[in-house]
Amino acid sequence: MDPQRITSDGGSSSYYILPEGAKELGDLIEFKEMDFNLGNIFKACYRLGEKNDPLYEINKMEWFVARLKAHYLRKTQK
Repeated sequence: MDPQRITSDGGSSSYYILPEGAKELGDLIEFKEMDFNLGNIFKACYRLGEKNDPLYEINKMEWFVARLKAHYLRKTQK
């Protein structure tokens, strides 16, 4: 078992607790130290359904997921 892996007992987990003073998505993105791609995926997920065409945000998520995946693959192949 990976010692870095977070396990759950089925209760509330600390990573769901909002940081003190967080008032907008940018605060959460900074707190979690998300990179550009992950931050944009997070924002697009939050906005999903707010525009007339949900595919707009879904396509945006797919594009940023592809970039994020390519980034992680480059990091692991070094």
